Amino acid sequence: MSDKLAFQFKMQTKMLERQSITHDKQEKAERDKVKKALMKGNIEAAKIHAENAIRHHSESLNCKRMAARVDGVQARVANSAAQRQMAASLKQTVTLMSKVTANMPLTETSKLMDSLEKNFEDLEVKTKVMDDAMQNATSVQQPVDQVANLMQEMADEAGIELNLNIPTAPAVGTSVALKEQDELSQRLAKLRES
Repeated sequence: MSDKLAFQFKMQTKMLERQSITHDKQEKAERDKVKKALMKGNIEAAKIHAENAIRHHSESLNCKRMAARVDGVQARVANSAAQRQMAASLKQTVTLMSKVTANMPLTETSKLMDSLEKNFEDLEVKTKVMDDAMQNATSVQQPVDQVANLMQEMADEAGIELNLNIPTAPAVGTSVALKEQDELSQRLAKLRES
């Protein structure tokens, strides 16, 4: 049952990742349209395309964020199944240990207990890493004046000087958002490795 559920979550994660890629491609196309419109001097069309690019960028981040959440749920379901298996295994181990310890030297019993404690510590570390990654995956913020920044960035790339009442802001906002998007992708990959 939990294997089926984990598989369904994995499929939903992949679907969300594909949607994110589609939005990334659409964002790039809209950014190119902004540049072309600015080169033609069509500021209104550039503004519309910039708004579309920002929307696609936001949708891409939302898909990635949701994919990370679904992947986290899938990991918890898998973890739950693993814990049930471990509980069954521990029950067998306790039964065997009670039979064996009657005839076993204390040093071998100590080695078994050390090994058991190490397995518990490894499980706790993996659970903590997953929880931390899930908290960090939801902390992405949007730049304040995205449309103006994107239009300015596209104008700079095209070598066009904008003489509008658009506040000039460094193009860092978009690159920061792209960096955050890359960080999300890296966290998602680390979650899958765990």
